[in-house]
Amino acid sequence: MSMKQYLRIKVQDAKNRWSSDGKDKRTRIDDSLPLNMRVGSRVQFAEAPFLIAGDDTHVPYPGEETLLAAFSEVELAGMKTFRLYLDSRADDELSVMLMLLMDDTGEQVDERYVFHEQYELPIFHVAIADVPDHEDETSAVDFWLAKDEGILGMPLFHTPDESTYERLWEPDHDVWLKPASSTETIKLDPYGENTTEVEHLGTMLFARVVEGLGGVEFQEYLLPTVERDTDGFRVRIWVGLPLAPTDMDLPDAI
Repeated sequence: MSMKQYLRIKVQDAKNRWSSDGKDKRTRIDDSLPLNMRVGSRVQFAEAPFLIAGDDTHVPYPGEETLLAAFSEVELAGMKTFRLYLDSRADDELSVMLMLLMDDTGEQVDERYVFHEQYELPIFHVAIADVPDHEDETSAVDFWLAKDEGILGMPLFHTPDESTYERLWEPDHDVWLKPASSTETIKLDPYGENTTEVEHLGTMLFARVVEGLGGVEFQEYLLPTVERDTDGFRVRIWVGLPLAPTDMDLPDAI
């Protein structure tokens, strides 16, 4: 299932627990989010960057207004990173993630990206060759992550629609690179009392150059990840665009 559907189920489970336990939850933990956002905050996106990107980008405009529904803090390639999962008011089924990379102090936002979930694939899906044994999840995971062979560590990544992206981490080394790994604890409410955990067994950042309107070139990013949670393994592929501070408006920021 998509990340949107997954979080919706987890949030509903949490709401069912809230209604039954009768606890008073008054201590918020989302007051440390960057840009002074909170769960439920509106995140408004300018349409101009998506129009300039043109038809070649795989990242759809998420709509003028989204709502912050869930969040997590992870380390990505040594950088403190926040993942903010947004509900689009324009498309209820759209999976949108705002990724904020912090500076060396960990206090200020250094880079901003908006990601769209392009694919959610079973672990047995293949983009280049056949998985050796379709009955063995270990073999399937190795196909993606095995040392010196796993496709997530290769210099190039080919998506199911045959788009090709180049690895951004150590791009000058035309050899296999070990994907990053982390455990993501997603907070489903402002109090941190209801969470869901996703193990990122391997993730890598890729990009391709896309020509937008007027011949303007920009980078479109690809973030494929092999995941594991209580429901099993999957490969989730996010595609994203960089954002300038002026491309976002946060009317509810405190």
